Amino acid sequence: MRAVLKTRCLNCHSTAKQKGDLDLETSDIHKEPHVWENVLDQIAMGEMPPKKEKPLSAEEKTQLVGWVRGTLDQIALASAGDPGPVVLRRLSNMEYTYTVRDLTGVDSLDPAKEFPVDGAAGEGFTNAGAALVMSPALITKYLDAAKDIASHAVLTPRGIHFSAGNSSRDWTDETLAKIRAIYAKHTSVGEGTQTTLQGIKLDTGTGSGRLPLEHYLDALQGRASRDGLSEKYLRILRDALTGTQPSALLDPLRAKFREKKLAAADIEPWQQVLWRFATVGHIGKQNGPKAWQEPVTPLVPQHEMRVKLTGERDVTLYLTTTDAGDGNADDDVIWENARLVAPGRPDLPISGLPALVKHLEVQRAKIIANTEKCLNAIATGKDDVDADLLVAWREYLGYGTTKLEPLLTKQLKSTPDYNFIQGWQGEQALGVLANSSDATVRIPGVMKAHSVATHPSPKLASVIAWRSPIAVTLRIQGDVADAHPECGNGVTWAIEVRRGHTSEVLASGVSKGATVLPMGPFENVRVEAGQVVALVIGPRDGNHSCDLTAVNLKLSDGKKTWDLAKDVSPNILAGNPHGAWHFLSQPATLEAASDVPAPIAEWRKKPSAELAAKVREYLEKDFPLNSPLLRSFLSDRSDSSDKSDIRAKAPSVIEVKIPAALANGTEFVVTGKLASKTGSVQMRVLTEKPDTAQSLVAGKSESALKSGQWSDNNLVTQHSAPIIVNDGSEARRRFEAAFDEFRTLFPIALCYARIVPVDEVVTLTLFYREDEPLKRLMLDDAEERELDRLWDELRFVSEWPLKQVDVFEQLFQFATQDAKPSAFEPMRQPILQDAQLFKTQLVEAEPRQLQAVLDFATQAWRRPLRDAEQSELRTLYQKLRSQDLPHAKAVRLMLARVLVAPAFLYRGEKPASGPKASPVNDWELATRLSYFLWSSAPDEELRRIAASGQLRDQIASQAARMMKSDKIRRLATEFGCQWLHVRDVATLDEKSERHFPTFASVREDMQEEVTRFFIDLFQNDRSVLTLLDSDHSFINANLAKHYGFDMKDDDWRRIDGLHGKGRGGILGFAATLAKQSGASRNSAILRGTWLSEVILGDKLPIPPKGVPVLPDEPPAGLTERQLIERHSRDENCAGCHKRIDPFGFALEGFDAIGRARKADTKTTLPDGTVVDGLADLRHYLLTTRRDDFLRQFCRKLVGYALGRSTQLSDKPLIESMMKVEGQKIGGMIELIICSPQFREVRGKDFIANH
Repeated sequence: MRAVLKTRCLNCHSTAKQKGDLDLETSDIHKEPHVWENVLDQIAMGEMPPKKEKPLSAEEKTQLVGWVRGTLDQIALASAGDPGPVVLRRLSNMEYTYTVRDLTGVDSLDPAKEFPVDGAAGEGFTNAGAALVMSPALITKYLDAAKDIASHAVLTPRGIHFSAGNSSRDWTDETLAKIRAIYAKHTSVGEGTQTTLQGIKLDTGTGSGRLPLEHYLDALQGRASRDGLSEKYLRILRDALTGTQPSALLDPLRAKFREKKLAAADIEPWQQVLWRFATVGHIGKQNGPKAWQEPVTPLVPQHEMRVKLTGERDVTLYLTTTDAGDGNADDDVIWENARLVAPGRPDLPISGLPALVKHLEVQRAKIIANTEKCLNAIATGKDDVDADLLVAWREYLGYGTTKLEPLLTKQLKSTPDYNFIQGWQGEQALGVLANSSDATVRIPGVMKAHSVATHPSPKLASVIAWRSPIAVTLRIQGDVADAHPECGNGVTWAIEVRRGHTSEVLASGVSKGATVLPMGPFENVRVEAGQVVALVIGPRDGNHSCDLTAVNLKLSDGKKTWDLAKDVSPNILAGNPHGAWHFLSQPATLEAASDVPAPIAEWRKKPSAELAAKVREYLEKDFPLNSPLLRSFLSDRSDSSDKSDIRAKAPSVIEVKIPAALANGTEFVVTGKLASKTGSVQMRVLTEKPDTAQSLVAGKSESALKSGQWSDNNLVTQHSAPIIVNDGSEARRRFEAAFDEFRTLFPIALCYARIVPVDEVVTLTLFYREDEPLKRLMLDDAEERELDRLWDELRFVSEWPLKQVDVFEQLFQFATQDAKPSAFEPMRQPILQDAQLFKTQLVEAEPRQLQAVLDFATQAWRRPLRDAEQSELRTLYQKLRSQDLPHAKAVRLMLARVLVAPAFLYRGEKPASGPKASPVNDWELATRLSYFLWSSAPDEELRRIAASGQLRDQIASQAARMMKSDKIRRLATEFGCQWLHVRDVATLDEKSERHFPTFASVREDMQEEVTRFFIDLFQNDRSVLTLLDSDHSFINANLAKHYGFDMKDDDWRRIDGLHGKGRGGILGFAATLAKQSGASRNSAILRGTWLSEVILGDKLPIPPKGVPVLPDEPPAGLTERQLIERHSRDENCAGCHKRIDPFGFALEGFDAIGRARKADTKTTLPDGTVVDGLADLRHYLLTTRRDDFLRQFCRKLVGYALGRSTQLSDKPLIESMMKVEGQKIGGMIELIICSPQFREVRGKDFIANH
């Protein structure tokens, strides 16, 4: 061997010459084995001897290679298991990122995004210690990243956790989402309701949080699965529906349940009448609601029923009495005072209707016959006709005084800023104001000098009325304008002439901001003494905000003028009425009473005998008995002593017929009550004949706000079919118990899922919790504790007790403007006390949060803290607080300190003294294992076993557990994708968009396929050879389309039969094929090089200088293959290309982004094997080059696991891995983690023997 070296090698590589810095004359193979490994590589590549020298003979080559290889094998066996050099390794960028995400539980954090890119070293991976250097700039970035991570820390009553957000609003929203997720798991959505306050529609939160009753009934009756349902409520519901204790409401349900016919529709009617929903935005105010979902009880001692009657036919009503499901003993009833009611006329007892009809028919005939006489008498002032007929006509035409009420009575003597602004007021900003000064001012709307303005309330319109002192013909004109146009939605306005019960609307409309809208002029408007001209200003859509309206009204008869502003503005408080002017209110929804028909209106304007005759002709054609002209003849027929009481006993149905002549436009009214002290009945007035056998019914309920101020609690519930029982009776107690039992089982809603109320114009309640039914009926103990924890956390992160104080003061001040602030006064002390309690709770939580930082440090530093380290961190906290830093800021700076400590940034290990290798401790071993498989710190279970000192014995089982975890995805990307050089395909932007416009849309899926393939390999402990010969892969619809496969499902799924489709394994991945191609064309050179070096581990010589670069596109007439073949004829290039090009040519059946195509794929490999396409190449690799592939894979895996280059001492381990039964990946990994290389560290005084 020495003779061969001397004659064939030392000519160039002697001590004197050292060509290529290589001295083989003095090099000791035992001390520098890497030098001689390189010699073997150079001989194998044909680079030694150089091409210009005589090649080695077969005998020389055998002798030299045999000696070198044999000696190296001896060295490898002697040093087997050497852990390798001790390198202080910092975390790679990805290890840092994964560790931060695992420590915080926030996968969206990307703390290393601004870090310099890690370089690769060792076996080509970014986790190799040799490449993980530190620099001052990187230290600064670590500090910035640590502060940013700490800003995501959420301080809670129990400690700290981390959030994707870094603001109180983010943490609040995140906690709300978690609470709502628990709510949503057990509830359903339904039809929500809205409330309208001050003209604004507000959500009451009733659309979510509902009891999903149908699902539970279906499950209990075998109609659906129990999956996803609460076993707790299933048990409660089953017990109730199979119970035997008598119950008025449950017994009918039990009967249906026994027949398996019970449905939610059988229960929901009673839910609707036994519950109502209140607003919670002001919950806690004086006399306010105590809950969002309030129980209501449809039990009354008497029940007033009203039925509106319309149409032109006789009406039949059915007065129905039923027992309440408990028998008819003592169920005697009285239908009291049955009557017809209509506005503007006396009530008509039902018993007198037949006689009344006859009476009205007689009077109608008299009126028609005497029409001309009566109208002439009115026009001339004579009274030579029937006095009753004349009274009827005068009332009908509006002669006499028109009522004006209610007048405003509360004086406003000044505003806070101006004593010259005065007026008359009502509730909720209702009023008429006047400016007596020469100045234009804001109050906050604009009041011009010597002007009048008015403001409606949400439910009341403001009316400024002028009552005529004499009979006169007028010219009327005026104007309106929004005095506060910056906000609000404007007002409605109308100018009317009111004559008695009739009203003539001269004009009406809606304000248009500050634009002055003229009214009139209206000429020749005839009014009699006592009749009224009224200006009505109403809230548009019930919204009265910013509704101050500037108004003026002028009336003139040609001689005298009445001017609202001039008459009133100097001294509006002189009185109300103020001369002819009156200030009053009316319901905002009140419609003007209909004026008289056209023929009568014409006569009223200009009385004449001819027009009077036309009036008679009109009445002969159209004069119903309910005409206002007959109203005066009703008063003598409404004897109050006849109340038309009707007695009955349940069950019964009484028919009441009402003549059409009197029915239209009226309302039938009657009161039902018991005739005895005991008993229980339901009484209803129906328009269709009922089934008398019908017993207890739920009826319907309606809850609405009655008139009043917005600060009042004025929610009133009406039931259509309440149960009539006497107060204090046994029947009442029995039904109250039955209702309570029903409500316990069947709330409408299980929780107020909205949480943040928006049901008041100004909301006081920031967060509202109501979920007692959910906890009682649905949740198990663990869920209940978690829900309570989240609510405690919401209180902390939102700091609502402190914010509530400010909100209360704002609302209180708002209420002083147009409501009753006293309604909120009872809330003041509880709010202040809760704020003080919250401050105490914040302080009490500080020690727990400080301890949480120390616990976090234990996890981050991947070992228990030493006493000195704990003391140092606590001292840092105290120092920060002494500098007046708030607790939260001090805690976050502590966290930042933890994250920039060397114990976190570096994977430090403590070698033993002396030269010998020693075992790493269990914490260090846990760290090695976790960063190998998960690229992150050990999880809780791994830490627990490390703390017990038993990890060495359990490391194989722990590795098996970890390989099943979703975190094994990291090994797939950081090892698998890096090894195949496809780690960056998802962001690869080097492809020509002109040639491959679809690449950008599929590149992420390309890389995901490789990742999922490796995940499957690891999680299912498959053979490493499946990387080559797999007949399956994992794709989605987008990637399937790219491959030309038919797949409609968008989800990722496994597909088999890839060999039949010309693919399979790493050779057929679009990711590998695209990465090893050019921007606009294939590259057999890149693919061949990748296959040789990366997959098989072949050593290729460095390309010579001056090699020409191939064009992006082949010249005309040449294929890509022909272009490469012509290039490879260059004698400087031929040697390498003969070794790499054939591998690439075999993959020519795929274009530059991995799509299948037709091409010449037949080629001869370097050893003379002829292959044609991917399938032949795969077979060649699995047979001829099988060991090369396995050796390369094992070498890469060992290098990745150890974070360094493999060395000669690793060869026995690699050889053992290649012999694992079935080449299973799990067995290979077990060999690595049980090896001395993985479990030990070199001694401090280690001296290499070679």
